[in-house]
Amino acid sequence: MSAIPSFYHTAYTWTGQTDAGNVHVVPPADFDSDIELPQPLPVGSPHDLTRYSPEHLLVFAAETCLANYVVLLARLSKLDIKNYCSTAEGELDQEDRAGYRFKAIRIRPELTVTHGKEAQAERILNKAHRLCLVARSLNCPVELVEPQILTE
Repeated sequence: MSAIPSFYHTAYTWTGQTDAGNVHVVPPADFDSDIELPQPLPVGSPHDLTRYSPEHLLVFAAETCLANYVVLLARLSKLDIKNYCSTAEGELDQEDRAGYRFKAIRIRPELTVTHGKEAQAERILNKAHRLCLVARSLNCPVELVEPQILTE
């Protein structure tokens, strides 16, 4: 394995529903596309660091899949989610003779629910993580890291 992995960061916010449907902010206004590269890209690389790459989109697909399942399961369980936001990080590394692949995708979700509904929110978050089609389709682990359940 390469000692120098690359990281792709994304962020997502869901702020509830209106009469027109779900309200999504993608990405937040203060979010800057962020790729950590420990060394310069090779000459001729197709990557443009000012734009989202396919690698970003893969990480973002896993992140938004989790969010969509949380919102769906909450609606079916009659749990009112006041706010949902997350950040995600995809770690790309090189394997010997196999080329590059994602080593892991880590999602840090934060849900805001009514006081007293924390346990239900935690169950929904864990079930959403198990059901997420994108995460189940990838050949790298998609991990929940430090999930936060806040109340108001």
